[in-house]
Formats: sequence, structure tokens, C-alpha cells
Amino acid sequence: MKKIFLSIVFVAYTALALAQFSNYFDNKTLRVDYYRTGSKKSESIKLKSFIAKPGEWAGSTVHLTDPFNYGAHRVMVKDMETKKELYSRTYNSLYHEYIATKKGRKKSMTFEETVLIPYPKKAVEIHIQSRNKDWEFVSIETFQFDPNTTTTETIVSNNEVRKIHYSGDPQKKVDFVIVADGYSINDTAKMRADFETFRKGILKYAPFKTQKENINIWGVAAISEDSGITNPLKKQYLNTAVGSTFNSFDIDRYIMTFEIHTMHTAIQNAPYDHIIVMSNTDTYGGGAIYNFYADVTTGDQTQFVVTHEIGHLFGGLADEYVDPTVSYNDIHDLSKEPLEPNITTLVNFDSKWKHLIEEGTPIPTPVKKEFLKKVGAYEGGGYQSKGIYRPAIRCMMNAGGSFCPVCVEALNAMFKIYTE
Repeated sequence: MKKIFLSIVFVAYTALALAQFSNYFDNKTLRVDYYRTGSKKSESIKLKSFIAKPGEWAGSTVHLTDPFNYGAHRVMVKDMETKKELYSRTYNSLYHEYIATKKGRKKSMTFEETVLIPYPKKAVEIHIQSRNKDWEFVSIETFQFDPNTTTTETIVSNNEVRKIHYSGDPQKKVDFVIVADGYSINDTAKMRADFETFRKGILKYAPFKTQKENINIWGVAAISEDSGITNPLKKQYLNTAVGSTFNSFDIDRYIMTFEIHTMHTAIQNAPYDHIIVMSNTDTYGGGAIYNFYADVTTGDQTQFVVTHEIGHLFGGLADEYVDPTVSYNDIHDLSKEPLEPNITTLVNFDSKWKHLIEEGTPIPTPVKKEFLKKVGAYEGGGYQSKGIYRPAIRCMMNAGGSFCPVCVEALNAMFKIYTE
């Protein structure tokens, strides 16, 4: 009887959510391009354009508001007249990473950003928000959009979209789009092989392996003028489809693109929830930002790297290792619980993975052989050696191997908001 009751409740909730979507949104996508400028001291937002993205809305039509709130920023859509919250998603950004560096504390810099929202049927407010010092979201800028009066742009992309792994309706699946970068017209055979390598990597480890029927993978065959990607340390500056580069934020192996608007245009013909840039170089490197995009190279460790970076991109997971070479400073406030689900300061451990720890396991947990396969709270993570604790001695988000039970739980929870 309990199962029947819960099924009835779920059906009723789904019907109500679908009704809200159809009441307020058309089944298509509004792309919002803007610039974020600032340092750690202050920030500002400036609208570039509203763009009508081709195709149907690829996101959930049931889970319209973000239940996790992992990110440092949030886009929130409100009805213009009633101020009712209609849609929200949290995310991180290049700006968020920049202000954690020594340079970003004082020097202002401008970054491109893009958010996608369901296409409003009525006039709405689009709030671009950031967390304040108390970690509460405040609106940095508010755009007004009225489908009857606001000008939208139409941008054409001729890039071929391929089905790399297809499981069904994008609105009920997690849609990863892989965009090729640094592939010249002579690299098309390698591109096909690399798409397949990325597919195998994405689906290799649990929970992505066990959730493969809930995943679509799309490939965008963008052709670049040059073969390879930019590497400032080697004085190699190349013209590529989406502008990937080594040495982002002065970390030599950290590959990112700062051409966010160009990237979204390159992939606009594909339905997507999450973006992975496939950079054509065998040199080890990569990077990912939660609900923003990932960038991965095509070397020997590609399958491990793409899975690790998807942990950041899709799950909001933190790195669980210590790295003194990383240029971030004071990235975690030790007086608060981190936003990421797989690291803790023990300030509010009940809100993290305490429920997964076996009785008798000491907290903090010593790094000893007897605890090798046990969930605990091991000091060192999020790049910091002291005051931050991770759930496992070995994990995909640390030194490799599979995802630990804490990360698997977090990733499976994320799947639900895309597939229910």
C-alpha cells in the first residue's frame, strides 16, 4: 500500500510540474549571453544578447528549480507580474575560479558567460545571482525578457551533429555534447576515433556505466583552421574552433576556453545539458567547472580524465587531493561546510555523508590499511592539506580508481533531476 501511495504522489507531482512548464514555457530554448566583470572586491554583469536556440528544450520539464544549490552562481527566472520563481539552476564559472587566485583578489577581468533557460511564454525577470559573504544568493543583474517585444538573435551554425550514444528523449536523459577543438580538415579520421574514446570513457565507470540508458552523447564535428590547441608556455598560438588553451590561471596542465559564446554557437544544433570540449592534443591536461563545461585532451589517460572531469561538471564534485602548485588561495572557508558534496570541514557533517560511515569508524579517520576500503573522513582535499576532509583514501576524484560510495550517491541523485 505504501508503494502504491508513493507512486500516486509521484504521478501527481509530475503532472503538476509538467503543467507548470506548459503554463509558463514553450518547448524551446532561450540562450542568454552576457559578460561578467570584476575581482574579489566587486562584480558586474552586462547583457550581450538573447538568442533563440534551435530545437526543443533539452532539460527537465519536471524539476524546474535546482534542489542542490552547489554552485557559486545561480540563474533564476521569475514571472514578471507575480514574481513567482519558475526556473533556477546553480553553476560555477571562470570568474569564480579567477577571484580565488592572487591576481583575482585585486585586478578586475571580464569573462564571457552563457545560461540556457526554457523559452518563456510570458514576460519574465532573469536574475543572475552570486553568493554574498554569508553564502546567500543576491542578484548582481536582472534582465527583463518579454517574448512579444524583446529582440532575439538567430545564429546559424553548420557544424555536423552526430549521435555517439543515444538512449531516447533528451528531456528525460542526461545529454552530454562533445565538441571537437583543434581538428583541421585533415584530422577527421582521428576525430571519429576520439569521439569513440570519449564515449567509452564516459560510460566506463559506475554510476555512468549503470546509468547508460539514461545518457545521450552527442558529437559536434567542428573543424578548426589549425591542428592542435594553444599552449602559451611553448609560444604556440593556434586558431581553433572554440579556443582551448593550456596554462589557464597559470596552471600548465589546466585547459580551458575563455570563448564561451563561440563555444555555445558551435554546439547550438545539438540538445545538451553538459558540454565537453575534446581538445586535439596528446599532452596530458583537462579541466571542468560545475554546470559550465569541461575540457579534456586526447592522450593516453583520456578515459580516466574525462570521467574525473565529468565528476566536476555534472556532479559538482570537488577534487579530493592536495596540490600545493595550484594557484588558488583560500578557496575554502574552514568555518563553513563546502558546497561540494564530497568534501567537508566537519562543521555540519550531518549534512554530508555521515550516514554512510560504519559504526566504530573514527572521525577524523586515519589513513591506514585497515580503512582502505571504508568510508570515513580523511584529512586533505579540495587542494588543502589541513581542515578539509574527503570520504575515501582512493577515489576517482583523488588518485584514480572508481568513484567512492559518497560520490556515487551524489551522482545518482543528480541523475534524478534530469531523468524523472
